[in-house]
Amino acid sequence: MARSFSRNISSSSLRQNSRSEPTVRSKSLRPTQPVHPSTRPISFSSEQAKVSEENPVSFGATAPAKEPPKPPVLRPDDLFHSYTTSPIPEIRRRAAFIRQHAYCPHPDHRPARMPTTSNAPQSVPSSANKAPVHVDFECPDCGIPVYCSEKHWAEDYEAHLKICDTLRQINEDDHDLRSGRFFPEFEYAGPQIEEAVVNMTNWDTYLYTRQFEAINDDRNMRQVTRLLTYPLTIGSILHELSPYHIRKGGRLTHEGLKSLSALRYTLHPPRTGGGTDVKGLRPGAPPVRIFILGARAESSLPRNVWVQLAHLFPRGKFHLIFIGPESMANRDDEFPLPPRTPSNPFGAIVEDRVWPTMKISTIVDYYHTLHKTGQFYPYDPYFDCFVMFHPGLGHPASSHEWSETVPLLLETKAPILVTGYTQYDMERDIKWVNKTCSGEFDILMEPGENTFRSLRWDLNDLDPQDVSCGNWGVWAFRGKRYAMAAASSAVPPIGGQVPTAGLKAPPTSSTTPESVTSTASGPSGPPRVTSPVQPPRRATRPVSSDFLSDKATAALIRRTLCAQHLADRGKSTPAPIEALLPPLTSRNDVDSQLYALISIIIREFVQNWYAKITPDETFVAEIVQIIAHCTRALEQRLRKVDLESLLLDELPELFDAHIRAYRIAKNSPARPPVEASTREIYHSLNPLPALYPVPTPGDERSIQAQEDHESIYRQLLVQGVLALLLPTEDLENGCLTALVGQLFSELIIGNLVAKKLSEPWLIWEILILLTRQIRTRMGSGSDFAEVRAVPNESVYSAAPRSTSKRSWSIHHAFWTVVQWGFLLLSLARVIIGTVLLSRTLPPRSSPVFTRPVDSSTYKDEGTPNHPWAKYETRSSPVKAPIVDFSIWPCLGNLLEMDARMPWLGGALSMIQWGAMRGPGELAGFDGTIDR
Repeated sequence: MARSFSRNISSSSLRQNSRSEPTVRSKSLRPTQPVHPSTRPISFSSEQAKVSEENPVSFGATAPAKEPPKPPVLRPDDLFHSYTTSPIPEIRRRAAFIRQHAYCPHPDHRPARMPTTSNAPQSVPSSANKAPVHVDFECPDCGIPVYCSEKHWAEDYEAHLKICDTLRQINEDDHDLRSGRFFPEFEYAGPQIEEAVVNMTNWDTYLYTRQFEAINDDRNMRQVTRLLTYPLTIGSILHELSPYHIRKGGRLTHEGLKSLSALRYTLHPPRTGGGTDVKGLRPGAPPVRIFILGARAESSLPRNVWVQLAHLFPRGKFHLIFIGPESMANRDDEFPLPPRTPSNPFGAIVEDRVWPTMKISTIVDYYHTLHKTGQFYPYDPYFDCFVMFHPGLGHPASSHEWSETVPLLLETKAPILVTGYTQYDMERDIKWVNKTCSGEFDILMEPGENTFRSLRWDLNDLDPQDVSCGNWGVWAFRGKRYAMAAASSAVPPIGGQVPTAGLKAPPTSSTTPESVTSTASGPSGPPRVTSPVQPPRRATRPVSSDFLSDKATAALIRRTLCAQHLADRGKSTPAPIEALLPPLTSRNDVDSQLYALISIIIREFVQNWYAKITPDETFVAEIVQIIAHCTRALEQRLRKVDLESLLLDELPELFDAHIRAYRIAKNSPARPPVEASTREIYHSLNPLPALYPVPTPGDERSIQAQEDHESIYRQLLVQGVLALLLPTEDLENGCLTALVGQLFSELIIGNLVAKKLSEPWLIWEILILLTRQIRTRMGSGSDFAEVRAVPNESVYSAAPRSTSKRSWSIHHAFWTVVQWGFLLLSLARVIIGTVLLSRTLPPRSSPVFTRPVDSSTYKDEGTPNHPWAKYETRSSPVKAPIVDFSIWPCLGNLLEMDARMPWLGGALSMIQWGAMRGPGELAGFDGTIDR
């Protein structure tokens, strides 16, 4: 899909039009709302100019008819207003949003969000004993809701004073953007002659040497840098006159100079003597592709803002590619997404007339999806560069989205530029990259403050105390390059040993298994001269092994649990694991995963101290035998469990009791000054020895006592389970039962279940992984493509919808009655067929069987002489009807049906009673409905 934004005109006319037309004021910048809290909400709605949406976009030589200017809403000396009583409706809505989502930062409240600065306290202060409360009080000095009450604002005024002036500046800048005034700072400079050198020392020197109109007001400077920071951050790093260098304090590393020199060679090509005639035709380099990943609001910037990047490189060509699921958020009216076709498989929006040397493409998808399909292959460090504006790599809520993308970026060997809102945000991203891809990347530019950061401060609506600016910091990295050294041709020493070849010494090289095998395993022989081999310019990085594959899992199990069979490694077909270890369950694939978990536990908590005592592996084999016996016995018991009653009756009953106790504890009738602890009320209603006493924050004695009781409870629980699962001869071995009991109670239940699997973040992570697996198996990619392939007219059409009422007629009413009649008839057939079919279904009750019993069995027990005494009857416990299960009262209690709709609860109870005990007992045990 191509969009034309300019005409093919000469550079002189472009230079003239760029001075005469205020093109920026005719481009409305749309806000974007973030999907996850991974990064600070980017909303250009608070930074954009107050422009008229009726003015068409003009980038050509013909300007539309100018409308009479509207009077400004606010004067330049009347920009400070309270957010709540602001004359701008949009700012009043923003104040309401802050009141609904932001929390009071007073130390008496427990923190409700993660810290956003490195100097924030990591632990909850002892004075924080109050629940989090939303902000409601506006500071009279900054006009922004910052505290829950005036009392807390006064008590914490010293801390608020550190950012009060900055918040007031944000307040005035927001009102200035919507004041309705004319913005001369948004009239950008056009192209200039190549001989004019651009000074990129700072914002002032850049604007002066680029011949911008003089900006003499700090507020105007903040407004213009808020938009220009995006193209200038890229241009300041790629330009040959970049302020970043390899000298002391320049932050550029030697590896960074290598990568950036390749891009600068393409962007600043040497003169070839070409001309406009046939004799002057010269082959030109392809455009430099700049992939902007995770694009959000930067993809909706006015295009003449991005054209400033092309003006910095007069003889270079650019292809900006915005990639991300939010790259077209809130822009459906402006650019309806095209259908996905074989020629445009990802529905890319291509703007090929932004500037003669610049093209912009936007793709609404994840980068790793495009990378795996080879959409942009091949990658070349001379023509490719990746940029991520505020990606939130290390944020807990968004790091999982980048875990698959970053390793693929490192494989391209192209430079990756990353920015951050604050120093803490940038350091958190670097820490995540070091943890995820340790040893697989090189730093190109050391992290630090961005020379062309935004001079305007931004406010986080979810936390008014969190103040930052766009692209505050910048750093760069790249996938590590591996290089092989040529073999030495020197004469070997006496003894006939040929000197082995080694790797080069630069910091980017590292030893690989292939290099060690090829160099260290050469046989001894007479001296020979080897011709030097020229290594390739780009050596292929060794493919990293998949540590979750079946092969890696089997290798881990063999190393840990089958050490006595390691002598079989030389065989072509070693014995399978099923033949070396006892089965844990009835399925081999489940046994493989369980043995992998057992291998990790035994390696970390048994072999690390037992191997220091003796190399004998018999003890580990005994532990494996005991665990296998327990798992098989446990599986047999689980097969006998009535899952129907467990899932629909017993567990809902426990959950219902938990809900009732929690609501009673939460809605305590005690009122101040009488105080009652919610935990104490709950545990008094549902007492459990493992959770006694109730831990009090700040009281280490109660916390330690509760942990001791919980540990004793786990040990008793495991001992009781082992008594049922272990054979008698193993129960008599106190050492073995104590060790196995500690493994289960402390390592598995205590550390794994209680301290890890019960953490909310890990539960969410598991749910996310399961969702991804389900989507992968169900082929979610094709479904997504089908959704995107809906015609524009039906989904993304910007035409106004028809508001006329549907015309009713006799013909339409007749067919409506016919359709409803067919629907009711089909429903009645389904119900009748189900009822008739239920009679042929087997009963839910277990079969009752009897067998004759010798009367002498009861001779000495005083059994009366009854006709039935000579038969022994065996049957399963009596089951309850499904309608009488506890799942139904639990759902009613969860929905608060007794309080919200008591008439509906009573009606359902009467229907339930009538179905169970009424005529025919349709819902009774083994009834028609019960089957």
